[in-house]
Amino acid sequence: MAEYMDTPIDYGEDEINDFIPKNANAKYLEIKGDFPEIVAIEEKLYEVLEKPIDSPPLKEVIEKNYSKGRAVIILVDDNTRPNIHTRILLPILFPKIIEYGVAAEDLKILVASGTHRPPTPEEVERKILGTEIWNKYKNHVVVHNCDEGVKQIGTSSRGTPIFLNKLALESCLIIPLTDSEYHYFAGVAGTVKSFFPGISGRDTISRNHPKAFSLETGFKAECRLGNTERNPVIQDMKEMVQTVMKTKAVFCIDAILLEKKIVQLNAGDIISLHEMAGGLLKPLRIIDVDKPADLVIVTTGELGLNLYQAGKGVHAAWNAAKKGGKILLLARSQDGVGNQAYHDTMIAIKEMDLDTALTWVVENKCSEETFRIGNQKPVDLLRILKDNQIDMITEMDHKELKETFRINPVEIKGSVLETIRNYVNNFLEAKPEGSIYIMADAGNFVKPKEN
Repeated sequence: MAEYMDTPIDYGEDEINDFIPKNANAKYLEIKGDFPEIVAIEEKLYEVLEKPIDSPPLKEVIEKNYSKGRAVIILVDDNTRPNIHTRILLPILFPKIIEYGVAAEDLKILVASGTHRPPTPEEVERKILGTEIWNKYKNHVVVHNCDEGVKQIGTSSRGTPIFLNKLALESCLIIPLTDSEYHYFAGVAGTVKSFFPGISGRDTISRNHPKAFSLETGFKAECRLGNTERNPVIQDMKEMVQTVMKTKAVFCIDAILLEKKIVQLNAGDIISLHEMAGGLLKPLRIIDVDKPADLVIVTTGELGLNLYQAGKGVHAAWNAAKKGGKILLLARSQDGVGNQAYHDTMIAIKEMDLDTALTWVVENKCSEETFRIGNQKPVDLLRILKDNQIDMITEMDHKELKETFRINPVEIKGSVLETIRNYVNNFLEAKPEGSIYIMADAGNFVKPKEN
């Protein structure tokens, strides 16, 4: 009987293990170091609320800005994000805000859905708020719509019109509850991204995102995973949040997670928290390896709802894969493509070779006049396809995946576990000494010393 390495990896919400033979040249990529979970989370939350960074304590912010009858907005991520921190912190945070003097009826939960489809009530309960908060505050929940209920409050120095959710603008205080992560072109997600694109208008996002593109390389060099320095996309977002803060009180709470556990928690000024996050994430997300691998197996877990979201896994694996190597993506993508512009653009370039397609997309779909949300994904996918073959275990339509997106579907024969075992065995038969990396967390940034 074959013996296997311990390499747990998720397919949707199911854990898969025992698919890499022990004698294979394989490495399970995980963060090393002592980063303990914050177990006394209630005490820690109270501590950061009372001793925030570059801000008065939350109690003082409420006393200064709250007036009965005006909303206090709790800004949360939508169902495309893990929301582990949200479900942990909200049951502690809400009573504390009420203790500080806010009437329960004035608490509103605004779901920062950006341009994503609105989550269903079941998704809001199970994936965002948790049952306790849902049962108490379901009538207080508002899902942001980027096409309706937004108002322009200015224009950024980079020419981006600043449209924001009207409910947020009419509130007396906004409390973003975020978790910081690396982002493939904005550099760092969380904090300021909860406003832009989280609760901004479509016109704002459509003018901000094209600042990332380059005709020569697809994305500008500054617009990369983990980098915010001279990054025009995130710098534009920061400036727009600062514009909001000229007339609106904002108190941010930001968590950083490792292996689904909160290991860092801070609160206070949202710009300061954003600027801190990049440094805090480095030891928790960057994995140094000697060389890129011939095969990288990666998952987006339960967040791989659609191909659009699953692209994060492909990008993470690309950093770890050898040029000419393979990427095996595990993403159920039960919702299909997940973005119409992404779909339409990939259909338009079906018959083009990769170089021609990449140039065409940047020239025709990525200017501030022509960009639609989703057209950043073809740019990222095409540049990765130039380097690597992408295979995928998924529930989405296999014919469309292959013909439109140039990703090779792997037919599930028997169980998903058996399918992955067969895939790995076939790879090793063709390349017995081939190196394999297994990435259970698509949020990690793998940095090979050699390329």
